[in-house]
Amino acid sequence: MTGSDLRTGDVEPGAQSPGFAPKMERLPRRSFGAAEVRKVLSYCPISGQFVWAVRVQCFGGGRAVGSHAGTIKDGYVEITLYGRRYRAHHLAWLLMTGEWPPIDSDMDHRNGVRADNSWDNLRLATRTQNNANARRRERSSTGIRGVYRTRGRFFARVVSEGQIHHLGVFDSIEAAAAARNRAARRLFGEFFRAA
Repeated sequence: MTGSDLRTGDVEPGAQSPGFAPKMERLPRRSFGAAEVRKVLSYCPISGQFVWAVRVQCFGGGRAVGSHAGTIKDGYVEITLYGRRYRAHHLAWLLMTGEWPPIDSDMDHRNGVRADNSWDNLRLATRTQNNANARRRERSSTGIRGVYRTRGRFFARVVSEGQIHHLGVFDSIEAAAAARNRAARRLFGEFFRAA
């Protein structure tokens, strides 16, 4: 039995405990479609939550029908299907559009919350656009993206498509942040996130 033949209640003799779906065979990455995913997972586009549509066996015991699917890794929800881990936002895109997201695109979470996979929060983006919408790094010395302290003054810059745009040196952190925000809004449009 292959992963694409998976149906609730199909159990090969001696393969699994009664009541569990058969073990999902390891398949090449992205080799299945939305129909196969719908056989084992249910997705709510409003909440962004995934729940198991079948009872599955996994480490630490089984997961019952209706239980939440996935674990959090680096802030993203990841779900194991057919022997491989997938980020939940990729599975949401597959279920809503019928196609996997393009390999050369990133998936952006509009609100910056990696675990929020509600459909309205997801959009395709280039790497630059996705980075533009990223949150400020914790190790930021000024607490403002693109603004750095140097010799008692502040300089601002924005990086777009691999190019560094130097915006100047300013006497106040507010002036540097304002210059950074103006440039970022012009460069990134709807993907702009204030400093």
